[in-house]
Amino acid sequence: MMNCPRCSSETLVETPALGNIPLDICPGCSGIWFNKGELEDLLKQSQGNSSADLNLINPKAGCLVCPGCKNQMLRGGLVNPLLLVDRCESCGGVWLDPHELRLVRKLLGLPEDVSDVKVDRPSPVPAVPPARDVKSTLIKVVSAAGAILGLIGISFEIYLYFSPTAAVAHAPSAGMAAASVIFLVGGIFVMNWID
Repeated sequence: MMNCPRCSSETLVETPALGNIPLDICPGCSGIWFNKGELEDLLKQSQGNSSADLNLINPKAGCLVCPGCKNQMLRGGLVNPLLLVDRCESCGGVWLDPHELRLVRKLLGLPEDVSDVKVDRPSPVPAVPPARDVKSTLIKVVSAAGAILGLIGISFEIYLYFSPTAAVAHAPSAGMAAASVIFLVGGIFVMNWID
């Protein structure tokens, strides 16, 4: 995967959009990355076997970084000193902004049978959920059981407190109620505390 030299947050998308040559296109700015020889092949398909000189005219250090080899690219004229493009001297790749491809074709007298090429951003790869930690899962299960036990204990103590003394065999216990509240609150706290 290569990042766009113009908008570094975008990933170039490979597509055979121009003359069945697999080109890398930015979904953000629609710029096109030509690997070494691809621009020449495209122009040969358009104009037959004759070839133009595609060496840079008056090359100077550019501000873009090559998406392939990460070296600083040179900026210079292509075919004409006024058509400035970026070229990597290390790998031979050429970066054309969207309007520059049309200008190359126009300067070479080629038919403009290609309009702006647009691609969609690739779908993001879903993140793999992290593996569950067995220890934290076990702590959560025990905490939940403690909270449920505390809720049952509190419910039973409330039942004993509001029931007539002749109807129940046990009297409500403050110690049992306190233990039940500790189980309930402690279980809920630990469940929320463990991630």
